[in-house]
Amino acid sequence: MRKKLVTIAAACFSASLGLAAGAPTEAQSVQGTWTLNNWTIRDSVRMTLSYRNKSTRWEWGCSQELEDLHGLSKDQLHAVSTPAKFTLERDPGVFFFEGTLLLGVGRGEFRFVPNPSFAAKLVELGYEQIEESDASLMIMAAGDVSLAYAAEVKRLGLKEVTARDLVRFRDHGISLSFVRELVATGYPGLTADDVVRLRDHGIDGRYVARIQSAGLKGVTVDQIVKLHDHGVD
Repeated sequence: MRKKLVTIAAACFSASLGLAAGAPTEAQSVQGTWTLNNWTIRDSVRMTLSYRNKSTRWEWGCSQELEDLHGLSKDQLHAVSTPAKFTLERDPGVFFFEGTLLLGVGRGEFRFVPNPSFAAKLVELGYEQIEESDASLMIMAAGDVSLAYAAEVKRLGLKEVTARDLVRFRDHGISLSFVRELVATGYPGLTADDVVRLRDHGIDGRYVARIQSAGLKGVTVDQIVKLHDHGVD
């Protein structure tokens, strides 16, 4: 999954929390544009979302399973030309899409309606309060930051992990199993920055555990990265 962020630091997962399925209102929604194409070998589409607000611009793109896009069918994707209206539900809120499809390529506008209880539930899990009135929840929804994901990351005990870190984790393709494996090594004081740095350099928990079992004392994450990057096995 690959996302591009411009100007703001954000990124680009989970059942709906009972959000209303009706049409969103202007006051409660964030609006943007979308494109997609069906040039994939699986039952998925390549989707891009774009949002602009004054000088702020955000763009997110990834492969999205067709089954998660409620109201969008294979027949519509293969049609010569057809209107499209579908939704994507995430814990932080729901995306409502409208537009047109032409031979597997689509474009149009979307509205994102936030889940008013999501931010409060994050606080209950031990995270900081996030703004509900801006695009923060939309960015978390695009990255599919679910409450289950947030709860497990917090349970694993990373040092001072924040809601913003959850977005970074999803942006960098960090799975819960990856975090669990690192935590299981017993490496002291792992931070969110450590996890991202290790993931970006292709270092998993097995490598960290072997460095420790070799008897090296007080090795920092930066030193582990250097050892790995220089081919030290």
